[in-house]
Order: sequence, then structure tokens, then C-alpha cells
Amino acid sequence: MVKSFPAMPDLVLRASTLIDGTGADPCYDAEVVVSNGLITYAGPARPLAEDADIVEYGDATIMPGLIDCHCHLQFGAYSSHERTLAVHKSASNEERVITAVQNAQRALATGVTTMRDTGGYRTLNMLVRDAQHAGRFLGPRLLVCGAPITTTGGHLNWCGLRADSRDEVIRAAREMVEAGADFIKVMATGGMMTPGSQAGHSQYELETLRALVTDAHRLRRHVAAHVLGADGCRDAIDAGVDTLEHCSWLTADGIRGQSIIDAAAVDRIDATHQSVHMTLAAMNRTPFRDLAHLDALPADERERIRAAGANFRYMREQGVPHVVSTDAGVIDTPFHEFPLSVISAVVALDTTPVDAVRLVTGAAAQAIGLDGITGSLLPGRQADLLVVDGDAAENICNIARTVSVYLGGQEVVRKRRLEVLVN
Repeated sequence: MVKSFPAMPDLVLRASTLIDGTGADPCYDAEVVVSNGLITYAGPARPLAEDADIVEYGDATIMPGLIDCHCHLQFGAYSSHERTLAVHKSASNEERVITAVQNAQRALATGVTTMRDTGGYRTLNMLVRDAQHAGRFLGPRLLVCGAPITTTGGHLNWCGLRADSRDEVIRAAREMVEAGADFIKVMATGGMMTPGSQAGHSQYELETLRALVTDAHRLRRHVAAHVLGADGCRDAIDAGVDTLEHCSWLTADGIRGQSIIDAAAVDRIDATHQSVHMTLAAMNRTPFRDLAHLDALPADERERIRAAGANFRYMREQGVPHVVSTDAGVIDTPFHEFPLSVISAVVALDTTPVDAVRLVTGAAAQAIGLDGITGSLLPGRQADLLVVDGDAAENICNIARTVSVYLGGQEVVRKRRLEVLVN
């Protein structure tokens, strides 16, 4: 839960556009009313008492704070996997914690009010989460898994939690839960960052994954699985993993293509609790760094990004719940650029700005168990808000033009600068 700040009752924020995070059509000449840190109304502006505390944003868009469901707070987003690995492995625990705090604040400054950290060294990010919750530093709400469960020599083994057999995997999951993990992360396949781990190959047998999921669910924790290879995607689906991270359907040789996707396995995805998390990182968002409008995107870049999204568009057409996240911290994927992933999603998924916002707010909250708490501008939700210049429903590139960010009804960012809060 986000730290409760002493918000003034009946704070009213007004702007020309409102996107509520549910996928509903945008509302114009709109307002959001906040009382005691919670949303009490969001919709067309209404007459108010003269003494109401009103903030007029004018030609701007109010939307829910963004939710990044896949990031690595301890990683430095360097220009190569090799440097990220080398820096993390040689860092002290103190340095890892400082990096995590700094990255969380960079994300908050651009509108990310909730983050799910999907793996760092041992339990250090639990300390970061607890410090944020206690108000010891200003940052977004954090969900953390501790270290990801991986094989000896497997992807991210240098985060310190190796487990090979069925019993070892269950023991590792219980260890993280006992330490305070919000969810469990498992590396179902190898990955690009860890030499020799083989991204296209599974790291665990189906029955081992199934045993892990069963025990994690018994302990009321959802399971996120890193899955790049097609065999790993199939196994994660059949094991009942809750969130399929990346879900890239690579061949054993690391080749990606729409012909590789397993339609029968996609049909087995249980939409009641399973979701696919598309991580739009690095080159899939680099073209948007200086783009004012999607119309200015070169045709070759548009087609390249659309090609990268082909499998995800297919899965969406089959009714598979989707979320867009970043993998922030990995190669060339800094934490302050999450809005660029939202812009990229419009192209990659061939969708609308309003739907792209839903995929990083309401849909994201539902996927990670925060529906009813945050992610949408509905009565009773935490007033976690992002205000951006212009109409983001008409031009999604406006989502990168941060004006203000609110946590629990308290303004914590203005023009990408964190505000000093004194209680």
C-alpha cells in the first residue's frame, strides 16, 4: 500500500481531457475529486462550492498513475548486457540499494506510481519496498519478489537464488515468501543477459513448474515466469503461471516469428488469472525519444515495431489478457522512459491511445492483484494520478509531457521534479 499523506478533503483537479484507465472513451472538460487520498468522483466538471480547493490544469490530460509490472530496480540500464552484469555482480549491497532507490524515483518523476520489481539480489529490494512504505524516501508503490528462482548456471543466477530439483524450487519459493516477497518470480527459460543460459530453452520441466505454482498459490502469492523460448511458454501456460513475462515464442535457436507461436497453447491460457506481459524495451521505444506525434514516425520504423508485436496482436485477438511493461534496468532501458513504451504499444499492438493507457493502468493493476486499489479513476481507488500536457487520447506522444504526479492525493512531482514533503 502507498504511504498515506495528509491530503486536503475535496481536492478538485480539472483538465480538458480525462482517461480513466478502464478503456472507456475519454471524458472532456473533466475533473477528479479527491477526499482523504481517495477518488470520490471522476467525470464531467460540475459546479462546486466557492471554497473548494481547485487545481486548473487547462489543456491537459488526467489519467491514473502508470504501473510498470516488470522492472529490475538494481540494474543500471547500461549500453550492454555485459556491463550491466559486471556492475551488478561487483556492487556492494549498499550500492545496489542506492541504485534501486534512485531508479524508483526516476520512474516516479515520469508518472509511474506503482512498480513490480521482477528480480534483484536476494532480499535487498524488500528493504527498499519497506523503506518506501514507511515514508523514508519518496517513491512509487513497490511490489517485489526478492531474487528470481533459477537453475545453477541459469538466467540471473547471480541474483543468488539457485534451485534445480522440484524440492529445491519449492524450498526457494518458501524462502522468499518467508522473507516477505509479494510474489514469486521463476526463470522458466534462459535469457539474453546471462551467458550460456540459452534463451530459447526451458530451464525446468513442466511438473517442476507446476509444483512451484501450486505451492505459491497455497501461500497466496502469484507467480511471474520469465519465458522467451516456445517450450517455456507452453510449460508456463500449462503449469498455471499467473503472468507470462516477455512470452516471446523463440525457437531453440533464438529465432522469433509469428509462424512459431503455438495456437493450441494460446487457447489454453486461462483468462481468469493468466496474462501476457509484453516488455517494450530498448529498440522498440528508442524511435519515440524525440517524437512529437506518431504521424512523424518513419514508415520503416513503424513496420519494424509492428512486426515485433505480431504475436502479441494474435494473442490479444484470441482474448488473452495483456499488459505492457518495460524491463527497465536492462540494456538501454532507463527508468524515466516508461511513457515511451506506452507510445510504442500503440504502434506494436495497432491499438488506440486510450487502450494503451488501459494496458499500463487498469489492466496492469488487475494482473498483479491491485485492482480495487489503484489503476483506474473510479470512486474508492487511491488517488494515484498522472497529469500530462495536451490531449493524450488524440496524441499518445503527449504522455511523455509530465506536468504533475500524485500519490494518494498528494502532489509529489511537478514538471518531472520530485516535491519535498514535510509532514
